[in-house]
Amino acid sequence: MSSTELAGTQTDNVGGITRVPLPVYVLAFTILAFTTSEFMVSGLMNDLARDLPASIPSVGYLIAIYALSMVIVAPPASIFLTRFRPKSALLAISIVFIIGELIAAAAPNYAVIVIGRILTGAAAGTAYGVTLSIAAQAVPEKIRGRAIGIVMGGNTIGTVIGLPVASFLGNAFGWRLAFAFVAVLAAIALVASVVLVPAVDAGARPKILTQLSELKNGSLWLAYATSGLLIGGVFSIFSYFSPILTDRAGFDQSWVPIILAAYGVACVIGITVVSRLSDDFPLSVACVGAVVIFLSGLLFLLGDSNSVAVLVGVAALGFAGVSLNPAFAVRVMRVGGTSFVVNTVHTSIICFGIFLGASLGGVIIDLSGSVHSVYYLSLAFAGVGILALLPKLGTARAELSK
Repeated sequence: MSSTELAGTQTDNVGGITRVPLPVYVLAFTILAFTTSEFMVSGLMNDLARDLPASIPSVGYLIAIYALSMVIVAPPASIFLTRFRPKSALLAISIVFIIGELIAAAAPNYAVIVIGRILTGAAAGTAYGVTLSIAAQAVPEKIRGRAIGIVMGGNTIGTVIGLPVASFLGNAFGWRLAFAFVAVLAAIALVASVVLVPAVDAGARPKILTQLSELKNGSLWLAYATSGLLIGGVFSIFSYFSPILTDRAGFDQSWVPIILAAYGVACVIGITVVSRLSDDFPLSVACVGAVVIFLSGLLFLLGDSNSVAVLVGVAALGFAGVSLNPAFAVRVMRVGGTSFVVNTVHTSIICFGIFLGASLGGVIIDLSGSVHSVYYLSLAFAGVGILALLPKLGTARAELSK
C-alpha cells in the first residue's frame, strides 16, 4: 500500500470552507472555452475542406494536431511556467490561446490554420495543469475533489453546449466565425481570471532537475497509466459512436445528436457524483469506474445490434467514463503533489489515451472492415487498466473503512 496515497485521504480542516469559491468556476469556464476549440473541427469539416482547400482526412488531422500539441508541448511548457506565479501563467496561456484562435480564424490556407491549432493545443494542454493546480491550492483538501470536478466539468459542458453552439455558428455564418467565437469565450475567461482568480503562492521556484525529480515516483506513473488506459478504453468506443448507432444499432442519423446529448447529460451527472466522492474515495471510485468501462465494452461487443443494449452502454460510458477524471486527478495529486508539472503530465497522458483510443480504433476498423472490432480494443485498454489498479486494492479498502 502506498503511504502517500493513504496519507492523502486525511481531510484538511483548515479554513472551514464548505462551498467551492467563485474563482474555481472561472477556471471551469476557461476549460470550457478550450474544450470547445478542441473538437469543433468535427462539425465544420465540409466547410473547412472546401474553403482552405483540403481533403476531409487532412481536416480531420487538425483534431489530432491539437491533441498531439497537448501531449508533446504542454509538459516542457509547464516546466518553464513554474518560474511564474500560477495566475500569471494562466493569463499568459490564455493570451497564447486567443492568438492561436485568431490565427485560425484568419487563416488563408491549411498551413496557417495548422499553426493556429498547434498554439491552441499547446495552450490548452498547459492550461489543464495550471487550472487544476490553482483550484487545488485555492480550497482545503477536504473539498479538493469537488473543486477539481467543477474545473473538469468545464470540459464536459464545453462538449455538450460549447461544441454544438460553435458548430451551429460555423455552419450558419462560416467556419471563421466559429473560431472567432471561441476566441471571444477565451477573452471573457481571461478578463474574469484577471479580476477573480487569486494569486495563489507558487512557493519556491524549483530548478528543472528538481521538477523532473517529482516524476521519479513509481506510484505516480502507475496512477498516470491507469488514467490513460481507462480513458483510452472509453474513446475507443466514443470516437465511433455515430457509425455504432447507425450501422450497428439501426438508429436513424437524426437520432445521433439526441443520443449524444443524452450521453452528455450522463457525463454531467457522473462528474457531479464522482467529484463528490473523490475527496474521500478516489481509488475506490476509479476501481468501480474501471469495471463499468469494461462491462460497457462487453455489452457493446455482445449486444450492439440491440438498440436498448447500446443505449445502456452509451449511458454507462457517459456516467463512468470521462467523468472519472476528478478521481484520477485527486489520486495523482495525493501521490505526486499539486505542481504544474505533475498535473500537466497527467493531462498529457490522458490526451495520449484519447489519441490512442481514437487512432488505433480507426486502424482496426480499416483492417477488419467493421466498427464492431473497436470493442475488443476498448476491452483490452480497460482490462489492462483494471490490472494496473489491482496493486492498490488494499488502499481502496482502507478508504472505505474510514
